[in-house]
Order: sequence, then structure tokens, then C-alpha cells
Amino acid sequence: MVMRTLATVALLVLTASHANAQWMKKPNPSVPRTRAGEADLAAPAPKGPSGRPDLSGVWVADTEPVPPEAGPSVEGDVGLPRYFINVAADLEPGDVPLRPWAAELLEKRLASDGRDDPVARCKPTGVPEILSVPLPYKIVQTSELIVILYEENSVFRQIFLDGREPVADPEPRSLGYSRGRWDGAELVVETTGFSDQHWLDGMGHPLTTKLKVTERYRRVDAGHLEIRVTIDDPGAYTRPFGYTIKSTLVPSEDLLEYFCTDNEKDAQHYQ
Repeated sequence: MVMRTLATVALLVLTASHANAQWMKKPNPSVPRTRAGEADLAAPAPKGPSGRPDLSGVWVADTEPVPPEAGPSVEGDVGLPRYFINVAADLEPGDVPLRPWAAELLEKRLASDGRDDPVARCKPTGVPEILSVPLPYKIVQTSELIVILYEENSVFRQIFLDGREPVADPEPRSLGYSRGRWDGAELVVETTGFSDQHWLDGMGHPLTTKLKVTERYRRVDAGHLEIRVTIDDPGAYTRPFGYTIKSTLVPSEDLLEYFCTDNEKDAQHYQ
């Protein structure tokens, strides 16, 4: 059932999965090289002029084999990031802190085989799901602003480090409104102001406008990034829960434009 829910999303991913390989190879100068000329992903994490870790670079979420219990799918043996499928993957089924209405809605979405998935209709992917989409994203870091450019649908996200207050009575957005601060070597990002029209993952875990997502970014070394995600949505869940997304640096490639709507032919079948 889970993989049928993700069928359309996976087809979009497969369509775009080789797009970033079209750029001519251009090594990232901030990443040390081995004697053989390969990027040394285990080298120490680079630091910026302030002495803080530099998160800049092109990254992609790590994938893993799809579990057999998910059943057959159109994408075959292609791996997917764990939390792209299910944000509650680390919890036992009975431990997922869904409120009754949210549990009922999740079951309805699973039974629909993904026909109600906004992503399947080329709608924007929201936070936190966009963090684990299996397409590259690029972090651009400055002293007062971090910009994340996502290859999926060529959208961007701004994380403000200038101490601004949360947006009062915000217009709901898929990516919300993000503020960041440094806690030692970790970048802490708090995002609120979400629309409830997207899903937390491919399974269809719901959210409400009360959602607050906290991310803690840690560059483990030159080639590996960890993002600890905490979902706090008292409207849909009885308590906060979280997980850690691991990403790997793409050291010699860059992003290309990609839009789900290009050559889209599925929506007519969702009537």
C-alpha cells in the first residue's frame, strides 16, 4: 500500500534523477582531494570566515532499499530516503502519536493509492518532506541568511539569521517561514506558518497550521550532513516526534531546472 501511494512521486523522481549529471564536472574547491584526485568526503568539515561550519554545497538525501513489506512498486529496486516514505519509520505502529482524526485521515489517504497526494498533482512539496526528496539541493550560506535551492520544482527557501521575530498572523505557506541561529557547531532552524494542504511524507501523514518544525543541521565532515528534525504539531499529534536525515555531498555537480508540470500526463486520470 505504501509504495502504491508513492508511485506517481517515484515516477517524477526517476524522470529527473539524471538531470543534474548534465553539467560539466567542476570540482568543489572547498573539499580536499585524495592523491587520486577524488573528493575526500571524510576530510574535516570546512569552516567559514566566522569560524562556524560552512554548510555550503550540493547535497542529496541518502537512500536505502525499500522494505519488502511495502510491496511491489513501479520503481522496482530504486532506493528511496527512509523518511520520504514515512516520517514515523522509527516508531512502532502503535507508538505513532496521531490524534484520532489524523489517524482516520491517514488511513483514507493510504486507501486512495496516492490519488489525493498533492505532489502527485505537481503541487509544492512542503517542509519537512522536501528535506528527504531524492533530488539534490544546494545550500548557500552567508552571515545573516542561508538560502536552500531545491532542484525539485526549482523552489527556494530562506533561513534568516538576523534575529527577526516570527511572522505575526502569517499567510500559510508550504515551506513556511524559517528563522535560524547557531548553537555551537549546529545550525538550528525553526519554521512555522505552514499551510495544511501538503503532506508530511509519501504515506500521507497529515499536519495542521499549528505545525512547528525544528531542524538541527550538523556537517559531520566534508562529505556528510545530518539534519535532526522535530515535528511538533499539537493539532494532529499528541506529542512531538523526530528523526534524523542523512545527506551526502555531490562534490562535482550542480543543480538544473526541473518542473514537475513539464510533460505531466497523470492529472487527467485522477478524476
